[in-house]
Amino acid sequence: MALLQHYYTPTMRKYLILVVLCSSLGVLFYLYLHYSVTGGLPYFKDHSLNIFAACVLTVAIGFVVFHADALLDRFLSWRKSFMLRWLMGFLLNSALAISMVFLGNLYFESEKDAVIKISILFAMTLFLYEIFYGWFYSYRYYAYAQVEELQAERWQLELQFQSLKNQISPHYLFNCLNTISSLLYKDSHTAEKFIRRMADTFRYVLANQKQQLVTLQQELDFVKAYYFLLQVRYEQHLQLEINLPKSLLSSAIPPLTLQLLVENAVKHNEISKDLPLLVYISARDNTHLLVTNNRTSKQEAPGFKVGIENIKQRYQFFTEEKVLVQQGDKFTVQLPVLKNKVENPSAA
Repeated sequence: MALLQHYYTPTMRKYLILVVLCSSLGVLFYLYLHYSVTGGLPYFKDHSLNIFAACVLTVAIGFVVFHADALLDRFLSWRKSFMLRWLMGFLLNSALAISMVFLGNLYFESEKDAVIKISILFAMTLFLYEIFYGWFYSYRYYAYAQVEELQAERWQLELQFQSLKNQISPHYLFNCLNTISSLLYKDSHTAEKFIRRMADTFRYVLANQKQQLVTLQQELDFVKAYYFLLQVRYEQHLQLEINLPKSLLSSAIPPLTLQLLVENAVKHNEISKDLPLLVYISARDNTHLLVTNNRTSKQEAPGFKVGIENIKQRYQFFTEEKVLVQQGDKFTVQLPVLKNKVENPSAA
């Protein structure tokens, strides 16, 4: 049993199906030819050799057509040129089949009318076969495309979940509560604003946990709320400047992209009176967003590339343009402007 399973591969299964179908077709062709000449069906005992020869010829043609189609699929795509691929397949396979029929006739010395009839039968069969083959190929491609799209969507949601999870982590909440606790006794007005902005950030995170894209305006509003929370801690030593044209505010962006870059700048640089940090969000030619910060630390902290890689992978779902990173005295991330339509954008 194990030996049978070893040899009964998917390819072997295809060949067995091909042999059965082509043999059946060979029998039908022979019965039709005999009936068209004599008006009756042949006796198997008297015509077994001819029936066997018809099966062998049909199976041989079937194998040739099978491999010819597989070879043709490599050079000509059904998806890009359906009619051209069908026509080339029909003409090539018909030529191969008719050539094999004539070669077989040289051995069996059949009548000329029988050769013409069997050639027409093969041509008609291949005409229908190529149509069904094209439909099957298109359906299989569509099914694969659907599966790949679902897998890509799932992977994108997983990447997005990683970003979202970082924003609602217990550590993040603990830091916010600590800040509120210290502010309540020093500056109740700032504490109230801090709570409101913190609520805005959590509302944005929760509202967009399943959104693939948000508008740039929504992301900027979120970044401003997040920046307020940071500024309470770092005061004037941390500055955020935004200089973007209004025409880009309706463009799309994966949620938490800009926030993650601001967070990276803060996390991987020293911030103090002597080492202030400036984060600058701008645009270039209305085609790219630039997030730039000066570098107060020359060493990359652990996990530095994780956030950048997350952003790169998320952008791959929406554009072929790459997210570029430039390092020097300044650290710049260049993001392609997405023209994708944002469906049902939630209010941040």
